[in-house]
This record gives sequence, C-alpha cells and structure tokens, in this order.
Amino acid sequence: MRLLRIFNGYKSAELAEMLGISQSYVSELENNKKQPSMEVLEKYAEVFGMKKSTIFLFAESLDSDNDNMNKKQRIAVAGMKLLKILEKVGDLEDE
Repeated sequence: MRLLRIFNGYKSAELAEMLGISQSYVSELENNKKQPSMEVLEKYAEVFGMKKSTIFLFAESLDSDNDNMNKKQRIAVAGMKLLKILEKVGDLEDE
C-alpha cells in the first residue's frame, strides 16, 4: 500500500482523505498492522486506477517468506525498500 502511495506522490494524509479513511488507518495498512477490507481495497483500486486483484496480489507477494520468493517478488521487495529510502529523503527535503 505504501508503494502505491509513494509512487503516486501522495502524503498519507492526502491519501486518507481521498479514501475516506483516517491517516492512522492508512499507516496501519502500510505497516501491515491491519489488513484492508474489500471496501478499502475497492477505494484503493479506484484512486489508483488498478484492479483490486492486482493490489491484493502485489501486497501478498511482499508478505511472502523470503526463502520462497521468486524473482518478481524479490524485485518488488527491493523496490519497496528503495521507495522507503526515497520517502525518507523526501521528508528531509520538506524540513
């Protein structure tokens, strides 16, 4: 979920407003503390112009056990790590 938000250039507060959910809920979803409901997945799909199944499968692939990951999943995980770094750099520039 965080990957989608960062890739599309949204702050968590902006996305929360677009989705009609709280910023803390967005954070919990992005940190795998909560699983999104089908309704929330539908909202994400609408906002990002994607199929729910694509969002669901991508999120699931990031949660997979590292020993069982295929090449595409490893690339997705590496991309997520890179985006986390870019997010931190962007936060520093805002200060």
